[in-house]
Amino acid sequence: MANEGQATMALNALIRFQRRVAVKIIEVSAANANAVDEDTENSLILDLALSLSKDCRHDIARKTKNGLEAARRRGYLGGRWQVLDDEECASILARRERGQSIPAIAAGLNVSIEAVQKTLTDTKIL
Repeated sequence: MANEGQATMALNALIRFQRRVAVKIIEVSAANANAVDEDTENSLILDLALSLSKDCRHDIARKTKNGLEAARRRGYLGGRWQVLDDEECASILARRERGQSIPAIAAGLNVSIEAVQKTLTDTKIL
Protein backbone atom coordinates (compact mmCIF):
# COMPACT_ATOMS: atom_id res chain seq x y z
CA MET A 1 0.00 0.00 0.00
CA ALA A 2 1.19 3.57 -0.57
CA ASN A 3 3.10 5.20 2.24
CA GLU A 4 1.14 7.41 4.60
CA GLY A 5 2.51 10.72 3.25
CA GLN A 6 1.53 9.95 -0.34
CA ALA A 7 -1.91 8.71 0.68
CA THR A 8 -2.52 11.83 2.78
CA MET A 9 -1.39 14.08 -0.07
CA ALA A 10 -3.64 12.30 -2.57
CA LEU A 11 -6.59 12.38 -0.17
CA ASN A 12 -6.08 16.11 0.46
CA ALA A 13 -6.02 16.68 -3.31
CA LEU A 14 -9.27 14.77 -3.68
CA ILE A 15 -10.96 16.71 -0.89
CA ARG A 16 -9.76 20.06 -2.24
CA PHE A 17 -10.72 19.49 -5.86
CA GLN A 18 -14.04 17.76 -5.55
CA ARG A 19 -16.84 18.84 -3.28
CA ARG A 20 -19.60 16.58 -4.63
CA VAL A 21 -17.92 13.21 -4.13
CA ALA A 22 -17.93 11.56 -0.73
CA VAL A 23 -14.50 10.21 0.14
CA LYS A 24 -14.25 7.24 2.47
CA ILE A 25 -11.07 6.12 4.17
CA ILE A 26 -10.89 2.34 4.12
CA GLU A 27 -8.48 0.57 6.40
CA VAL A 28 -6.82 -2.45 4.83
CA SER A 29 -5.68 -5.26 7.06
CA ALA A 30 -2.06 -6.36 6.89
CA ALA A 31 -3.09 -9.63 5.23
CA ASN A 32 -4.85 -7.83 2.37
CA ALA A 33 -2.25 -5.08 2.00
CA ASN A 34 -0.02 -7.26 -0.16
CA ALA A 35 -2.90 -8.11 -2.49
CA VAL A 36 -3.01 -4.56 -3.84
CA ASP A 37 -0.13 -3.53 -6.09
CA GLU A 38 1.34 -0.21 -4.89
CA ASP A 39 1.95 1.15 -8.38
CA THR A 40 -1.58 0.37 -9.49
CA GLU A 41 -3.05 1.95 -6.37
CA ASN A 42 -0.90 5.07 -6.71
CA SER A 43 -1.74 5.30 -10.39
CA LEU A 44 -5.47 5.07 -9.74
CA ILE A 45 -5.35 7.70 -7.00
CA LEU A 46 -3.28 10.07 -9.13
CA ASP A 47 -5.52 9.53 -12.16
CA LEU A 48 -8.56 10.32 -10.06
CA ALA A 49 -6.93 13.42 -8.53
CA LEU A 50 -5.83 14.66 -11.97
CA SER A 51 -9.28 14.10 -13.42
CA LEU A 52 -10.94 15.95 -10.55
CA SER A 53 -8.50 18.85 -10.77
CA LYS A 54 -9.08 19.13 -14.53
CA ASP A 55 -12.84 19.25 -13.92
CA CYS A 56 -12.33 21.94 -11.27
CA ARG A 57 -10.19 24.04 -13.66
CA HIS A 58 -12.88 23.81 -16.34
CA ASP A 59 -15.53 24.90 -13.82
CA ILE A 60 -13.45 27.91 -12.77
CA ALA A 61 -12.79 28.91 -16.40
CA ARG A 62 -16.48 28.57 -17.29
CA LYS A 63 -17.61 30.61 -14.28
CA THR A 64 -15.03 33.32 -14.99
CA LYS A 65 -16.03 33.54 -18.65
CA ASN A 66 -19.74 33.71 -17.73
CA GLY A 67 -19.08 36.40 -15.11
CA LEU A 68 -17.10 38.58 -17.52
CA GLU A 69 -19.79 38.20 -20.16
CA ALA A 70 -22.51 39.18 -17.66
CA ALA A 71 -20.48 42.24 -16.63
CA ARG A 72 -20.08 43.27 -20.30
CA ARG A 73 -23.85 43.01 -20.79
CA ARG A 74 -24.28 45.36 -17.81
CA GLY A 75 -21.92 47.86 -19.46
CA TYR A 76 -18.71 47.20 -17.51
CA LEU A 77 -15.80 47.09 -19.94
CA GLY A 78 -13.07 46.19 -17.47
CA GLY A 79 -9.48 47.29 -17.46
CA ARG A 80 -7.79 50.15 -15.72
CA TRP A 81 -9.39 53.59 -15.70
CA GLN A 82 -7.73 56.42 -17.59
CA VAL A 83 -5.30 58.36 -15.42
CA LEU A 84 -5.33 61.60 -17.39
CA ASP A 85 -8.29 63.72 -18.43
CA ASP A 86 -8.69 65.40 -21.82
CA GLU A 87 -7.09 68.68 -20.66
CA GLU A 88 -3.96 66.93 -19.43
CA CYS A 89 -3.71 64.91 -22.65
CA ALA A 90 -3.97 68.10 -24.71
CA SER A 91 -1.29 69.72 -22.53
CA ILE A 92 1.02 66.73 -23.03
CA LEU A 93 0.56 66.88 -26.80
CA ALA A 94 1.16 70.65 -26.89
CA ARG A 95 4.33 70.39 -24.79
CA ARG A 96 5.66 67.58 -26.97
CA GLU A 97 4.96 69.65 -30.10
CA ARG A 98 7.08 72.42 -28.55
CA GLY A 99 9.93 69.92 -28.21
CA GLN A 100 9.90 69.16 -24.48
CA SER A 101 11.29 65.81 -23.41
CA ILE A 102 9.02 63.17 -21.93
CA PRO A 103 10.60 63.40 -18.43
CA ALA A 104 10.22 67.20 -18.50
CA ILE A 105 6.55 66.91 -19.48
CA ALA A 106 5.94 64.35 -16.71
CA ALA A 107 7.64 66.54 -14.10
CA GLY A 108 5.79 69.66 -15.27
CA LEU A 109 2.36 68.01 -15.04
CA ASN A 110 3.18 65.88 -11.97
CA VAL A 111 2.28 62.61 -13.72
CA SER A 112 4.31 59.49 -14.38
CA ILE A 113 6.58 59.11 -17.39
CA GLU A 114 4.57 56.02 -18.36
CA ALA A 115 1.33 58.06 -18.47
CA VAL A 116 2.98 60.58 -20.80
CA GLN A 117 4.37 57.80 -23.01
CA LYS A 118 0.98 56.07 -23.19
CA THR A 119 -0.73 59.32 -24.18
CA LEU A 120 1.82 59.95 -26.91
CA THR A 121 1.67 56.35 -28.13
CA ASP A 122 -2.14 56.36 -28.22
CA THR A 123 -2.09 59.50 -30.36
CA LYS A 124 0.84 58.16 -32.46
CA ILE A 125 3.09 61.15 -31.74
CA LEU A 126 5.84 59.36 -29.83
